[in-house]
Amino acid sequence: PGVLQVEAMAQVGGIFALSKVEDPHLYSTYFMKIDNVRFKQKVIPGDTIVFELKLMSPIRRGLVQMQGKGYVNGQLVSEAEMLAQIIKDQVQ
Repeated sequence: PGVLQVEAMAQVGGIFALSKVEDPHLYSTYFMKIDNVRFKQKVIPGDTIVFELKLMSPIRRGLVQMQGKGYVNGQLVSEAEMLAQIIKDQVQ
């Protein structure tokens, strides 16, 4: 289902966002919105989706704007734009 593709893309996006900061283990990522989701082709059980993410603009105030695309066998199957915020965890 498409909702699983979006969830997987968001999970990859969270890892991607944290890869852009020093000491990523000290931060958490929170998604604020996901826009312009498009499903281009059907994905069936057994397919492997490869996600490609890129920054849409520089990270400012912890806000990360990303564009994600999912591919199966080199064919575009889904795409979305995501906005997330990186927040430093409170150490107790």
